[in-house]
Amino acid sequence: MQRTTSTASAMRSRLRGRGTVALVAAVAAAGLGMVTATPASAAGAPTGINWDHVWNGTGVRVYVEEYGDIISVCDTSANGHSAFVTVDDWDLNISHYKATVSTGKGTCVTHRASQGGKYNLHEYSNIGLTFEGQGGQGSYAVNFINDH
Repeated sequence: MQRTTSTASAMRSRLRGRGTVALVAAVAAAGLGMVTATPASAAGAPTGINWDHVWNGTGVRVYVEEYGDIISVCDTSANGHSAFVTVDDWDLNISHYKATVSTGKGTCVTHRASQGGKYNLHEYSNIGLTFEGQGGQGSYAVNFINDH
């Protein structure tokens, strides 16, 4: 099921500050797709990082290391569609950036605070991630408090 922007905004407003568990439950209840967590390692993702969060969706995997604001999105399916993640600050209502992987299965795109500007996320903010890897056939939304 595809999610519209107005639905996403409404969900963010209702769930701001409730935490990842509440958001994942709401996403699943809304039919936006089930998000799963996996061990923090996979082909294509930057190595040598002890990832704080890892989320999977159909055709996409997202990694987050809070220290250094490192966010990596990986394409996990040879389905002909790019994988992407949008990174937003739900507390400050700021859209930071969108990272897209268009180089095929097993490849990733990574951004970090050291790149400056929009990649340097605010500390102690509720950071929302929306990600997808099926060419508009369903998206996932998760969040975390950037406290490292």
